[in-house]
Amino acid sequence: MKKNLIIIIAFISFFGCDEYLDEVPDNRQTVTTLEDVSQLLVSAYSEGTYNFVEWKTDNVTAIPGNTQLDWMTENYQFVPVVADEGQDTPTYFWESNYQAIAHANQALEGLNDIVGGDVGFRNALKGEALITRAYHHFMLANVFSQHYNDANKAGLGIPYITEPETSLKVDYNRGTLEETYTLIEKDLLEALPLISDSYYSGTGKYHFTKNAANAFASRFYLFKGEYQKCIDYSNKILGNGVINTTYVRDMGEVFTGTSSTQIADQYNDISSPSNIFVVRKESFSNRYNRGYRMDVNIFNQVVRANIQGSADKRDLLYSYGTGSLQQPKYNELFEYTTATTGFGYIIMTQFRGEEVVFNRMEAYTRLNRLDDALNDYNVLAPLRYDTGGQLTIPEITAAFGGTDQEAMLDFVLLERRKEFLAEGLRWFDVKRLGIEITHIDVNGDEFVLEEEDLRKAIQIPSKALANGIEANPR
Repeated sequence: MKKNLIIIIAFISFFGCDEYLDEVPDNRQTVTTLEDVSQLLVSAYSEGTYNFVEWKTDNVTAIPGNTQLDWMTENYQFVPVVADEGQDTPTYFWESNYQAIAHANQALEGLNDIVGGDVGFRNALKGEALITRAYHHFMLANVFSQHYNDANKAGLGIPYITEPETSLKVDYNRGTLEETYTLIEKDLLEALPLISDSYYSGTGKYHFTKNAANAFASRFYLFKGEYQKCIDYSNKILGNGVINTTYVRDMGEVFTGTSSTQIADQYNDISSPSNIFVVRKESFSNRYNRGYRMDVNIFNQVVRANIQGSADKRDLLYSYGTGSLQQPKYNELFEYTTATTGFGYIIMTQFRGEEVVFNRMEAYTRLNRLDDALNDYNVLAPLRYDTGGQLTIPEITAAFGGTDQEAMLDFVLLERRKEFLAEGLRWFDVKRLGIEITHIDVNGDEFVLEEEDLRKAIQIPSKALANGIEANPR
């Protein structure tokens, strides 16, 4: 007999809302078929951005003419963000990710209770639920824990939730970072053979397709320091040997147009094979007149000071009277909830083919396979530099110094930084590479984040702390 399963998604005491279950929630869904599970998984993707981490990096500075909201300044000064809990804040990211995980867990429970149906469809749904659960825990760990390495893996992880929450008061143990990564890897590896692209309508870019899953695995193993596995999963997208340029766009074609809106839409165009996985995110962090941005000094240092002797096709900026500079990567849209109010959102690419290329280049370099790394770069370079940007290892070593391997690593990491300006990925590199950051605010006060700094694990939101989640040490 087919069992009816009532799905109730709620923020229980884990998020600090003890009153939430005092009344019957309205957002309940009866799950009786595989199609019901498929619909449930639409909500297993977080709408919370991690764009706030960009304001902690060396990609930004204080722009005196901009509006500096308190919670933006708290990010910039490396202190806990307590002034706001809305869009683009750590609290919103925490809650949105755990809400997505709750939907994934409810989908998995539904699959256990539904009898019959197409086996392939069932497997695909299970794979999608498992990988969304793995991905959102992975992103939480990389924001709220230290970077995974031998020195940090015995430190605090994040609560790994594998079952629907049915009790009002639950004790959550963060465990170690190593335990968190073990559970992420378990879900990831179980999901990979199950995922199928056959059941998505359209491009499927708003779901974890096979390519998206392999791109996630490429990032996961790079961050974990298992470089051959990073290469293996990157190869599933790029092919063995020479890069399959299907997944690498010519930035000269993307960064052209009559308006910043047009260019941003081209950048996140879901029809482009390079944009492997995109998600709708609630955000207004792209507004040029708010917060901490690039200035001309940062842009010159990162993008224009290249050793190729050629103009960079990514050298496109919109300059504003405040002194704020911005590449047109996001087009803010608006959803009305009433006739006059609503909230901003963006379409944000989560995995790009270019990231997979840079993952593989770095993994090759760390394994001292420098010719392989250079071959990848020299395929990418004509799509980034006007005259092709071809280089040799002696040229790179002469420019960056140190051994050939050290110079190649510095070069790859700089090119990676250029590629993902204003996309948040720089923060994860700051953590995993032990980069020191110095920020000076509009008053001239200096704030230093050291190479090995406890604050690189962003503090757990205050609502979760109040309900028993262990705080990050300070």
